[in-house]
Amino acid sequence: MVIKSFKQYSGLPKEIYILAIQRFVNSIGGFVYAFLTLFLSKRLGLQEDVIGSLMLVCSLVGIPGSLISGHLVDKCNRKTILLVSRTLSAFIFIICGFLGNSIMVVYLLIFSSFISSFSGPASGAMTADLTTPENRKQSFSLLYLGMNVGLAFGFTIAGYLFEHYTRWIFWGDGITSLLSLLLVVFYIKDTRPTKAQIKEINESDREGEKEEKGSVVTALVRRPFLLGFVIISSVIGFVYNQHGFIMPLHLEELFPNSGAKYFGNIMAINTIIVVIFTPIIMYCTRKIKPVVNVAIATLTYIIGFGMMGFVNELWVFFVAVFIWTTGEIIATTNIGVYISNHSPVNHRGRFNSIIGMIQAAGRSFAPFFMGMFLVSYSNSEGWILTGFVGVIAFIMLYILFTKEKRHNENINNA
Repeated sequence: MVIKSFKQYSGLPKEIYILAIQRFVNSIGGFVYAFLTLFLSKRLGLQEDVIGSLMLVCSLVGIPGSLISGHLVDKCNRKTILLVSRTLSAFIFIICGFLGNSIMVVYLLIFSSFISSFSGPASGAMTADLTTPENRKQSFSLLYLGMNVGLAFGFTIAGYLFEHYTRWIFWGDGITSLLSLLLVVFYIKDTRPTKAQIKEINESDREGEKEEKGSVVTALVRRPFLLGFVIISSVIGFVYNQHGFIMPLHLEELFPNSGAKYFGNIMAINTIIVVIFTPIIMYCTRKIKPVVNVAIATLTYIIGFGMMGFVNELWVFFVAVFIWTTGEIIATTNIGVYISNHSPVNHRGRFNSIIGMIQAAGRSFAPFFMGMFLVSYSNSEGWILTGFVGVIAFIMLYILFTKEKRHNENINNA
């Protein structure tokens, strides 16, 4: 099975392999946002509710950038938008490294979030351009795998850097980002579909990807199941993002002065699990519908995150990370596949921007609401709340699946 699981990555477009390497290099230095909670609490001395509010602002400023980018991506060179956005963001990180523990770092990171938001719709549209429904799961899986191989090294390094050389958290992230972009500069061409490619899709059986006349809002409204799925995925994003907010705070509470190290170790284990098990899990779930796979992933979140609310010992965190990481593997790939399979070819940029905005709402409000909650309640109670929200998401997915299945059966019987 192991050999078969790796064979699924053969025969993909060469650009996908280049992008997988690019994500690997970039992720080796993916330090800043992973350790932002600890930077704000330990280095700047901010309280949980203030940290949550600042992280909310960091996320919300990306909404206008993403919307502007979505329009530009469908009209202009996608590669250029991606390169300019990520290059500017990398230089901002480098500048932050020279500022030490200044509050100015927070303001620059907020500006960086706005700039980097332009790359999201471009990246999503380019991946959809380069793939088809037949190879999309494998392609998304390989890109995810490349990112996590890099993070496996990055988190371990970052845990050490944070305690002893905090400036290198910013410098390392910026430098690796710039190095990774060289691969895009030299080996990836712009992917915006030509008229001939759009015509080919229109004449195929790829119903969800066919050209859609009218505005992007009209196109999205005509896809109610996609809209429902995206809203649910934002709730799932709220659940998943607590690993980056509650966990470092909880570990620091339980193990003073060792919390950052343990958090780095746990996240390194997370990426190692991804590297080892992604090919196997993707092979085993390859024939299951994306929406069902996401429901399975949500169950692992309910168990993996919820259990940390009942036992405050280090071993629980290591057991939990294995459980919820298996769900992360399934969810990350299948959410992207479902969205790409239902996005019209001429609206890919704008769909990615609007969908990204809805999904970002869940991720954005995760630290804000949880920060407010933790002012009055314990970290353990925060994990219990996280598990409860996961249950709500699972119920919503079940309703969506049954309604979509009934809809498809009615079409087939008509």
